[in-house]
Amino acid sequence: MRSTMINRIAWCVLLTALISTGADAQRRGGATRRKPAADATQQTDPNAGVTNPATGNTVAPPPAAPATTGTQPSLRPDGISAGPMVDTPRTSKRVDGVTAKSLIRDRTPLTYDYIREDDKFWEKRVWQIIDIREKMNLPFQYNVEDENGTNQLFINILLNAIKNKEVEAFNPIDDRFTTVMPYEEIMGKLQGEVKQVRSIDPVTGEEKMVETRDDFNPETIKQFKIKEVWVIDKEASALKVRILGIAPMVARMNEDGSLRASIPLFWVYYPDLRPVLAKFDVYNQNNDAASMSWEDVFEMRFFSSYIIKENNNYNREIKDYIKDGVMRLMEGQAIHDKIFNKEQDLWQY
Repeated sequence: MRSTMINRIAWCVLLTALISTGADAQRRGGATRRKPAADATQQTDPNAGVTNPATGNTVAPPPAAPATTGTQPSLRPDGISAGPMVDTPRTSKRVDGVTAKSLIRDRTPLTYDYIREDDKFWEKRVWQIIDIREKMNLPFQYNVEDENGTNQLFINILLNAIKNKEVEAFNPIDDRFTTVMPYEEIMGKLQGEVKQVRSIDPVTGEEKMVETRDDFNPETIKQFKIKEVWVIDKEASALKVRILGIAPMVARMNEDGSLRASIPLFWVYYPDLRPVLAKFDVYNQNNDAASMSWEDVFEMRFFSSYIIKENNNYNREIKDYIKDGVMRLMEGQAIHDKIFNKEQDLWQY
């Protein structure tokens, strides 16, 4: 009887151990079967999340690198893969002021009074210099953009008009407007010759030779030369002035940094330039609401200048026979006084 009870207890213990072992094996087998399924998911979907073993959070894998096909994606903000970066004008998206300004520049300059050849009683041609560093000429340095994104600096207005073929530039070999000067030649003088420099591509790391040239700094233009003629109209009994041409002056420096000479960069025929200048406003340092155009500035003589040459037998400037700078200014003022007195002498009081 006792042996029978012992055998039954042994069989119960053995059966319990077998059941526990089978359940454990079933759990391990299930985990083993699920693991290949997870691996298959990661292989078929490369963008599936990956569990971080440190935090237990799902992390998205980094995107796969693009295949190398010889052309790398552009990293430039304008999306251009080659060529110079273009700074496009930016138009204002809001009203930049109390009231909205008219963006339509359809102003037309007034036509000059006709002067017959026989009515020219007296005439004098002079050349003057406008130095933009003088207080009255500070609007020539107004370097901002308007609502359309157009730069208001005077030298940039000239260059853009030439670039857009609104006016023609003439070579400074003379001041009689004989030889047309293309825009590319002008920029070649302003930016210098094209140079070959070694550059490393930031994307591929490839080292290659590229062409480059210096950028034009408009602040280097400090003077403008104007050619004008003063004439007494016998029919109107008035002294009139006509501007014939405008030329920006570029400085040529010596090796020690001293100024060697200032020479004209190009000439622009002013009567052709008047319709362009009428479209651009001039900064008024006394009243922002009272604006005028660049054409008004030149026609109403709202600028300061000094005479450097008058038409003479030897075709020479004042600096060619007067070396002292103060005496040159006095000689230029004397020429201006002669023009003024010529008109006054025609009248009796």
